[in-house]
Amino acid sequence: MPQLGPLEIAVVLLIALLVFGPNRLPELARQVGGALRELKKIQQNIRADLHDMMQDESDGAAPPPTLPPKVEDLGGPDAPTSNGSGESAGEGASAIDAEPTQTAPPSETD
Repeated sequence: MPQLGPLEIAVVLLIALLVFGPNRLPELARQVGGALRELKKIQQNIRADLHDMMQDESDGAAPPPTLPPKVEDLGGPDAPTSNGSGESAGEGASAIDAEPTQTAPPSETD
């Protein structure tokens, strides 16, 4: 972002003087200054809060708990897959989990 030189600042102040008038300009400058001070305070508070949070994490606190690995992750590619109930798909799998089988249509006998 280009910086403003003295000539640019003078032009901006002259335009502000013409737009707002000599009576209103000092009041407007005070409001802008107060808003900038307030913004700077907020920025400092956020920086301090972030710094405190970073210090809390790096003070040797215990790492957050993690979930144990899944059974599939431990066994590799040859491990039996789980169907979500804790049982492997081959042992005690329900009929829903099994592959569909073809059944012959009923024979008509009279």
